[in-house]
Amino acid sequence: MKKKLIFCILITLLCFLPLSVKADFDAYINDNYVNIRKKPTTDSTSLFKVNKGTEIKVVSKKLYSGKGCSNKWYKIKYNDKTCYVCSTYVSFKSSAFSGINVVDWTARVDSNNTTVRKSATTNSDAISTLTLGANVEIISTVTAKNSGCSTDTWYKIKYYINKTGYICSKYVTKKESITATDEEYAQVLKEEGFPDSYIPYLTYLHKKYPNWSFKAKNTNTNFADAVDAEEGLNYMQTTNNNYRTSTVPAEGSSWYRINAGVIAFYMDPRNWLSRERIFMFEKLDYANNYEEIYLDLVKSLFGDGALGDEKYTVPMCTYGKQYKVSPLHIGSRIRLEVGKNGSHSTDGKEFTYKGKTYSGYYNFFNIGAYPQTIDGVEYSAITMGLVKARRNGWNTIEKSIEGGVQFLANGYITKGQGTLYYQKFNVSPDSEEFSTKYLHQYMTNIQAPATEGNQNYNSYKEAEILSNPFIFEIPVYNNMPDYTSLPASGDADNSLKSLTVEGYSIEPTFDPDVLNYEVNIPSNIEKVKVSAASTSKKAKVVGTGEIEISEQNTIVTIIVTSEVGEENKYVLTIIRNESENNNNDDNNGNNNNNDDNNGNNSNNDNNNPAEEIPTITYKSIKDILKDSSIEVSSTNITNIKYNVKASTLLNKLTKNGANTVVIKDKNNKKLTDSALVGTGSTITITSGDATETYTLIVIGDTSGDGKITMLDLLQVLKHIKGDKKLKGVYFKSADTSLDSKITMLDLLKILKHIKGDKKL
Repeated sequence: MKKKLIFCILITLLCFLPLSVKADFDAYINDNYVNIRKKPTTDSTSLFKVNKGTEIKVVSKKLYSGKGCSNKWYKIKYNDKTCYVCSTYVSFKSSAFSGINVVDWTARVDSNNTTVRKSATTNSDAISTLTLGANVEIISTVTAKNSGCSTDTWYKIKYYINKTGYICSKYVTKKESITATDEEYAQVLKEEGFPDSYIPYLTYLHKKYPNWSFKAKNTNTNFADAVDAEEGLNYMQTTNNNYRTSTVPAEGSSWYRINAGVIAFYMDPRNWLSRERIFMFEKLDYANNYEEIYLDLVKSLFGDGALGDEKYTVPMCTYGKQYKVSPLHIGSRIRLEVGKNGSHSTDGKEFTYKGKTYSGYYNFFNIGAYPQTIDGVEYSAITMGLVKARRNGWNTIEKSIEGGVQFLANGYITKGQGTLYYQKFNVSPDSEEFSTKYLHQYMTNIQAPATEGNQNYNSYKEAEILSNPFIFEIPVYNNMPDYTSLPASGDADNSLKSLTVEGYSIEPTFDPDVLNYEVNIPSNIEKVKVSAASTSKKAKVVGTGEIEISEQNTIVTIIVTSEVGEENKYVLTIIRNESENNNNDDNNGNNNNNDDNNGNNSNNDNNNPAEEIPTITYKSIKDILKDSSIEVSSTNITNIKYNVKASTLLNKLTKNGANTVVIKDKNNKKLTDSALVGTGSTITITSGDATETYTLIVIGDTSGDGKITMLDLLQVLKHIKGDKKLKGVYFKSADTSLDSKITMLDLLKILKHIKGDKKL
């Protein structure tokens, strides 16, 4: 009872805590002698001149027009100043949208589990099955009558990088077919609050349905943070290993948890701004201006189906008005659940439960309808739904419809989750008064909003009511990537495992994470042989071989392209050294290698006794750690606090005797001096011939970013609920009470830290 009480208190407190939002994007300058200016124009003062590799923070992905940069300007932060740089010279770090496939598209599959065939006929062999939203490239168009495709048109497509096949054109949407331009209407959308990337899609819909209205709703949330918070809360029926996080089902025999790339794609509103999918954003509250026509609209949803009778449709309208829910949504949800003719859930007929037979109960919304095994007996979803109806007293059509409407209204629609999108992704700021962000969600199937929105569209189309003035509330996130696509299927490794110049040493020593190298060669060398090998056998490497040297500095760029098409560039600078004169005369005209004034050769003076070579004693790594006040348990460093910079640890360890210290983050990327060390970071310490590597545990920092924020709190909460378990050092970082368990007490300690009541 105590635990339940603490949990309820905690959830209440969570509602009042803001999420920690990352305001900037990590990026770097990709060329030398680049000007950073006060304003977005080359006429403006140059505040700094920087070289390749300089790290910057890009304030947003918005581009600013200005003289001197054809690709427009980014607003950035550098050296504590807000300034501008031409976007041509900016590259974003991959960690800015970690795990998200940020690529554009030309065509996509617009149906789930769509078959790709060997040739343009349904009689041909199936070679693949593609998920709703998968990117494809149309190679050619084939007309084939009586081929099993209702449009008689097939596309030959390329997909998954290098596979080809045929797909019925009915199941493919071209980007060019759902976008349009209109400068005047674009200005209307901008004033409404829509970013530029939304506008082409909404412009097309406006031209198609001028009575529709689009409302922008800023979630006040960073897109990447929202995606991260949704991890562990979304399932899909898929066998694609590039989509799922495990080969072990999370629910039933076919539902798997999915990764950040898939979550990002389905969360991105721009991917659903087509007429077939936009109804996931339809506002579901009651519209008074529809009151006189609601009944006819609802009847039309069921057409000639049995549920079009007024004994069903009138209660839908009556209780819709009473509970402030659109009767159209009520009718659509009922049709989705039980069909236009109803089912055994709505006919009041007999069902058996625990040896007893009942009748006269109705469940139009299939609330509580999922299969269960009780006392060894398997009960169907419909039976359990009717058991729920009996417990709720839904023994008439009216009571059942009222109960379902009340459930939707009180649980979601009047609580800030008034669209199908919000019922799946609880990100609306209007819902924060009633529920904890991300945790109060009607469904776990991530495709549900797209599927149900499409079914609503089809119902409205069949009822011929699409020209009515529908209102759509569309979420807008902070710091959105330019595009999102489903993860590409294939090997994404685009790193090198080796890079050599025959006969010479490169500097620094090769490291797959280091992208820039130098090599010094004599001035008379005209060619060198550069070799490189990719880590993945499926990646391609170009830029190697015999390199002609014709300048003082020769730049060689080795490009590694992964199987999924992602490029990585390693840059090698070959530096020609001027020839050294080994016979330079001294100032007196004497050769340095000649005998000295006494007739003795200066390099062979045997009259001087041999100097004793001193013995160097290196400090043990154990003592270095002890003197640095760093505690170690096995291979883990356990007493580093949050908000500690890499330079702080590096300086402390070198000051106390370490020869070299290399610090990398949880993704094995070398940390800059100003970066924070977090859980999962590694420190490699060398002293003399001894080298040891340790992994950091920062108590409370389960996300590994070196800070303790709402993200860490949510990850611990997911662990306790069983949605996404923490393991290894991340488990230990969540164990704030140091009792080898993760409980509500640990959650409470992190909460107190965030609120400032008691710091960890």
